[in-house]
Amino acid sequence: MRPLLIAALVLPLVAGCGSVLREDADYFQAGADVGRFETDNQNCAIAADNYVTYDLKGMSGTGYAQNRAYNSVYARCMTGRGYAPRPYARNWLNGA
Repeated sequence: MRPLLIAALVLPLVAGCGSVLREDADYFQAGADVGRFETDNQNCAIAADNYVTYDLKGMSGTGYAQNRAYNSVYARCMTGRGYAPRPYARNWLNGA
């Protein structure tokens, strides 16, 4: 019974950590061409960083809000290029 209680208290905290960290290539499934995936990853990271750094909407807010904005732009860019996000549980279990 005690492990279930601890899990119930800790799980919401762990689930919220996804917005605190910036996403990277580990959050998406690479296709067959690794070179293209790396190039797309770098381009999407630059686009997301530019949004947070130079766009007035992205600059405002706390670090938490800026990371959410970065993750949103990065994820939209990667999915727009045809990459599927890895399941959340797989990211969490792999330590990514």
